[in-house]
Amino acid sequence: KDRIISFITRMANFFARFREQSGIWFSRALIILVLLFLFFVAGGGVSHKSKWQILEVNVIGASAVPADKVRALAMDKILGNYFLVYARNNSHLFPVGEINQTLLSAFPRIASVSVGRTDEHSITINISERKPYALWCGEKQITKDCWFIDETGFIFDKAPIFSKGVYMEVYGRLVEKNPGEALRASVPFDRFVTANTFAKLLGSKVGKPYLISLKQEGELEVTIFASSKYPFLSDTSIRFKDESTPETLIKNLLSAIPVQFPNNVAPMKKLQYIDMRFGNKVIFGFEN
Repeated sequence: KDRIISFITRMANFFARFREQSGIWFSRALIILVLLFLFFVAGGGVSHKSKWQILEVNVIGASAVPADKVRALAMDKILGNYFLVYARNNSHLFPVGEINQTLLSAFPRIASVSVGRTDEHSITINISERKPYALWCGEKQITKDCWFIDETGFIFDKAPIFSKGVYMEVYGRLVEKNPGEALRASVPFDRFVTANTFAKLLGSKVGKPYLISLKQEGELEVTIFASSKYPFLSDTSIRFKDESTPETLIKNLLSAIPVQFPNNVAPMKKLQYIDMRFGNKVIFGFEN
């Protein structure tokens, strides 16, 4: 009985001390929270000081992209406050990531953007624009509804009508970011790289290419616009496989042309295509 009474007494003392300590901890925690809140609010007040207010947005590198629209979007993103307290237009606190993402989403022509603080009252937006490299003109050679693509095959703007040979024309199915929309879509990267690498080699060693066709079933085609070295190759299409190596293709082609056309003599019939889909074989196809 005495042991039970002693145990109950000890437990009562323990809970009494626990309540006392809890009260102290709670009071301390409450004081800390109040101090943190006061610092938070005070910091927000400091952030609104005019000495750090952004008054000017400089835009560098914008040519095709309207600089005034870039500036307006950036100014829109620095309106208001963070957490209802901290000024977004503070030159030390402005939302760099939001501005970057907004501009990249609004202007497909922008390849990259960086935003930084210039001084206490201004920030600078540096823009790198995509350069027109070629035209994507549909899956098949039917219409001339063309779009600009950069060197990676990314579609970033609608293109006007150009004369044949001004830009490389690319045909083939797109990898679409938004189904049914060409803007922000791209041609299949690996296939385009293979065909474009071969087209560049043709341009330096054979003649100027003007058309790339990314056909189905793993087949590619590059068409030559004109060749001062081999005039009979004008408007000739060269067919090859996706897995082909561009350097091997050009080597085999340069070896086969002198054999098929000794002394660079033009054929009696119009050369229509060169088929290189069968290993190292080079097959020349003529009009009937």
